[in-house]
Amino acid sequence: MDSWSEACYLVTVFNRNNRNNRKWYLLTILFISCSAKAYPEFIGYGYAACLTCHYNGNGGGQLTDYGRALWSAEIASRALYPRSMTDEEMGAQSGFLGAVDLPYWLRPHVAYRGLLLRMNPGSASSDKMNYYQMQTDFGLAVQSKSAKYAAVATFGRVLPASEFGLGKQGLDHIMAKELYLRVEVVKTWWVYGGLIEKVFGLRNVDHTSYQRTYQGFNVQNDIADGIAESTGVIVQKVEKTWDASANAFFGNPGDSPDYQQAGGSLMGEFEVGENKRLGASLYSAQSHKLNKQMAAVHYRQALSKGSAVMGEWGLIQDAPQTGNTAVGSYNLAQAIILLTRGYNLKTTVERYNHDFASPDQWKTSFGFLMFPMPRLEIRAEAVKFTSQSTPDDSWALEGQVHVSL
Repeated sequence: MDSWSEACYLVTVFNRNNRNNRKWYLLTILFISCSAKAYPEFIGYGYAACLTCHYNGNGGGQLTDYGRALWSAEIASRALYPRSMTDEEMGAQSGFLGAVDLPYWLRPHVAYRGLLLRMNPGSASSDKMNYYQMQTDFGLAVQSKSAKYAAVATFGRVLPASEFGLGKQGLDHIMAKELYLRVEVVKTWWVYGGLIEKVFGLRNVDHTSYQRTYQGFNVQNDIADGIAESTGVIVQKVEKTWDASANAFFGNPGDSPDYQQAGGSLMGEFEVGENKRLGASLYSAQSHKLNKQMAAVHYRQALSKGSAVMGEWGLIQDAPQTGNTAVGSYNLAQAIILLTRGYNLKTTVERYNHDFASPDQWKTSFGFLMFPMPRLEIRAEAVKFTSQSTPDDSWALEGQVHVSL
């Protein structure tokens, strides 16, 4: 097992043997989190297809020129800009170097995300406020003039495990997160090949989400679930009222062979009304250590301009090489309410159980999702953890800052 997998193994075992310790449970998710995903709730702005804003048509990763301009001209607050500046002029300054034009074929990007966290504020067991670096990514896209052909590369710093008392163990280094080619082979038919995130479910951007964590997509080299990014091929069909993707994947070369997940997944969404999308996903994968099967249904709907609700319900079957097969389930429900341009109320309710006989774990959060200016995102939330196995609830205060260039 490589050093990263060893650290993940120790943390994962600690987690599984200490399910009532909310502090460690949350911190392990945070420290082994991967890059930010996407914003499926932006269907509230009328953008249902991820391909509109991302090079990856299933969401996440580097933004296209249109995605950058949309963030600046429609989503971010304009309070820091003079009234004389139009939205179009703000959008024109959304490039990597602002208004400076780069060659059409070159699109670099840099992303940083940090977390401010305090567990159980106001209680005897309260921690001090701590700050953690969650994401430091950089890369570029090289594209044709029509953008029908593109090569995308993203690299990121792998976080050290020293905060767990495990020592760095060689983890503090740079590794590839995305390395793929994208081609529109026929109009509305797209093919992706290389190191790219596997297809399944709503790509919720929340690093602490139960949904993405227990699917195995919110961790980089988890001992059992593999890695979100895997070498493989994705074929995607994108139409105005529906889209569908088929993904064959073969494991991440950065993981040790015993834990490389190989298999396939399917996902599709179709329009059931204006700015209303119903979808479903299937997933089947195996490694030398684990067979994993998943199924989910998901729904997204705009409420008004900038406001939306979304939800996902899924089943997860984990069959480890040693141990008992477990079939569990999870739920995600989330609402985003636009208060004024750039500032949103956000509330999320999640539930998870490892198998149908185990106690349910609940996570409820309420706070603000803010884009005070282009390239800057700030989150501030209060989070409550509840479990049927423990009489006392746990709380956390979370603040996130995300800078994207």
